[in-house]
Amino acid sequence: FGRNPSHLLSLIYHIYLLFCVLIFNCRYASYYWKVAREGRRCYMDYYYMENGKQMYGVPLGGIGGGSIGRGYAGEFCRFQMRPGIYEYNTVHANQFIVTIKNQNGDTIFQSLLSKNTGCFHESGLDCRLTNCSITRSKQPLNSWHSKVDDKNCLYTGLYPRSWTEYDLSEHGIHLKCRQISPVIPHEYKDSSIPCAVFVWTVENVSEEERTVSITFTFKNGTGNKKQDAEGLPSSSCFCEGNAKGVIINQKIADIPCAYNLACRILPEISITRCTQFDPMGSGEQLWSQLKEQGQLSETAADESLKTKDMGVAICARVSLKAKSSHDLEFVLAWDMPIVHFPKKLKAYKRYYTKYFNATGDCGPKLCEYALKHFGNWEKLIHAWQRPILNDEGLPEWYKSAIFNELYFISDGGSLWLKCDSSLGEELDYNDPRLAYGRFGLLEGHEYRMYNTYDVHFYASVALAHLWPNLQVSIQYDFKDAISAELLDARKMLYDGKIMPRKVKNCVPHDLGDPDEEPFTLINCYNIHDVNDWKDLNTKFVLQVYRDYYILNDLAQAQADNASKFSSIEFIDKDSLYEMYSQDNKRKNSAEEKKENRKSASMYINETNGKVYLMDAITYLKAMYPACKAIMERSMEYDQDNDGLIENSKMPDQTYDSWVMDGPSAYCSGLWLAALQTMATMATLLDQPNDFLRYQDILEKGKHSLEEKLWNGHYYRFDTAPGHKDTIIADQLCGHWYLKTCGFDYEIYPKENVRSALKCIYQNNVLSFHEGNIGAANGFITNHSDPTKPGHVDTSSIQAEEVWTGVTYALASCMIQEGMFEEAFQTAGGLYRTISEKCGMNFETPEAFYGEKRYRSIGYMRALSIWSMQVAWERRKALRD
Repeated sequence: FGRNPSHLLSLIYHIYLLFCVLIFNCRYASYYWKVAREGRRCYMDYYYMENGKQMYGVPLGGIGGGSIGRGYAGEFCRFQMRPGIYEYNTVHANQFIVTIKNQNGDTIFQSLLSKNTGCFHESGLDCRLTNCSITRSKQPLNSWHSKVDDKNCLYTGLYPRSWTEYDLSEHGIHLKCRQISPVIPHEYKDSSIPCAVFVWTVENVSEEERTVSITFTFKNGTGNKKQDAEGLPSSSCFCEGNAKGVIINQKIADIPCAYNLACRILPEISITRCTQFDPMGSGEQLWSQLKEQGQLSETAADESLKTKDMGVAICARVSLKAKSSHDLEFVLAWDMPIVHFPKKLKAYKRYYTKYFNATGDCGPKLCEYALKHFGNWEKLIHAWQRPILNDEGLPEWYKSAIFNELYFISDGGSLWLKCDSSLGEELDYNDPRLAYGRFGLLEGHEYRMYNTYDVHFYASVALAHLWPNLQVSIQYDFKDAISAELLDARKMLYDGKIMPRKVKNCVPHDLGDPDEEPFTLINCYNIHDVNDWKDLNTKFVLQVYRDYYILNDLAQAQADNASKFSSIEFIDKDSLYEMYSQDNKRKNSAEEKKENRKSASMYINETNGKVYLMDAITYLKAMYPACKAIMERSMEYDQDNDGLIENSKMPDQTYDSWVMDGPSAYCSGLWLAALQTMATMATLLDQPNDFLRYQDILEKGKHSLEEKLWNGHYYRFDTAPGHKDTIIADQLCGHWYLKTCGFDYEIYPKENVRSALKCIYQNNVLSFHEGNIGAANGFITNHSDPTKPGHVDTSSIQAEEVWTGVTYALASCMIQEGMFEEAFQTAGGLYRTISEKCGMNFETPEAFYGEKRYRSIGYMRALSIWSMQVAWERRKALRD
């Protein structure tokens, strides 16, 4: 130590860190116990963290109405029926069963169309179903068997669709199941429906007749023994239009819910139903019925059943001549129209009840609607995906990633609620939430906070370009929350300080915990005092301008040349903007327009469901006062009046365990980008004094940025001596966002941007796991001996992590600068790690430590991959 004092300082520092961790654990344990006594779960549970299941395929359901995970091997698993709360249960009673009879009426094959597997072996879009040997004698339904050969089964997932093929040609049959959920860009009615359609194409490949039955079985609840025991479920049959089906009525976590299974009625198909079987018994009676008769008896398989567990089934049977085929169309719809949270302060209606009803009995109508319209859903989804899939300039892995990472839109705890007067809210007549409701996404499956704003900043690009009205709705929620005050005192787990929950004129960290009362009790995050985080206010300003830019750009482009749109800005040309264009042609005065618009039906024509976007300048005017208020607060963080805000030697930004000191590359870049957009908005809104003020601070800050943080190669992490050699992968975040808003090099010199990106690529990407895992957040160069490699920054756990969303955003920035090879290597290495090495499709984690160590499965930030598509298409437009 005498020869190298830095070693002693390092030892002291790490002892101090250990002490801080111990103190934090004590505070967390006390908080954990308090929450447990209230019958709730911690919004971030560090004691019981989820492990990746490595089994998931494309999830079921539209947006915001609950979701059901589906394994690539056919399992029904990972239920999110109670808003924002996940249950990782595979329910064995939820199955498809095939029965094949020959021309003599003898059953030659019967099997479950799933495999009992929890292992992921192959990668990419396609994977073979894995045959794991599991002893099932003690399991329920042990009379049900899977006899399909995994070598003859192939799964393909391309969200929101999937395909499973079963080669049963030794029995004369080939099966293919198309799974479709109504997730359609720029579509707000059908995309909200909680359902999925399964189209089974049955092909007779033999030389003789075959009779084939497909049976769909389902049980009440979610596989949670305690929860499923709430009251006795009931079941009944229904016929609604072309849909024939069966219902289970029940409660899930004290909230009424109905599962609805149905099949499309066609003359060639015989449909039979079972309204009651015991999903916890052997299942022998139902299995034998199918094997002997090839159909179900139109009675309960066990009429004496009076239990908390109830199963129902529907069977479709078709006879096929040699070399012929037929489709059997099934639908699963769940109707859980009214939801509440544990504190029960309000009862909310889900958004789909705007078009159906909230009485709890519209399941049959949902089934009929889905069976009638799924063909159009497929066409619209194909039209949206086709340009990307056919783009020869894009690598194959990317064509999987860009769509499959979007799974989080429906399976990220998404919640889409109807806003009306019954909630006690007085919204202005032109508030888009009246038309498009309130929308929420969890930060992650394990980090249960709605619309965590520092993370949403990265993810919002997907919403802003695909469902811009939902992004606008979120922004209105945050606009209102900026002026809110919640002064109840809370102890911060990081330092033990007692701080108010929410102070005025700052952007909240989140809109609440679904296990508490979100949208009312905002800022559930209590590790640090988020009221003084340095990146939240700037991120709101940047998103406001980005949203304005997209709204304006889309409207203008539609008027100029609708045919030029491709996948990222996919438009249903027959509906989107129709009313917008007609309204702009009218010469009514502002007063007359206001008089004619008594509610936000101006956004949706209630008679035909057609939509258009909010007027861009109206949106900007509504947001500008909030932007000014938070910018004034943020100016207080510039203590030396150099034009840059300073970090506080505390975790005060999205890297909430990685301390920044003084001006930092990350927060300073966001601050200057926010000043740039504020000056531009002031000009658009004819506020010359504001423009001059923001522009003056901006010029001063740009000079300080270069003087204090530019080292000739990249922008320093911060001004602290201990970080002088640290390269942060996210240092150009502000520049990246400005480029997505149509700016060029207003903040950073072009040569500096290129140099910084090259340094990040050479160090954070290529020097970390040979460039095959994405970009490490922090990397330390070896300036003393450039011939020797550097190493990952180990000063913080977050410094040594690869963040999926940050890596995708970095790759987008590279594409913006024309660094295509570097971009696809950076993002491609990460996605192949997710998909091939870890098998974590549809449960993308927030972070990787190495090739197979990860943190926080099912995370929002990865939606930033859609910024790569924005950058790619804009560069492509320039080349064309």
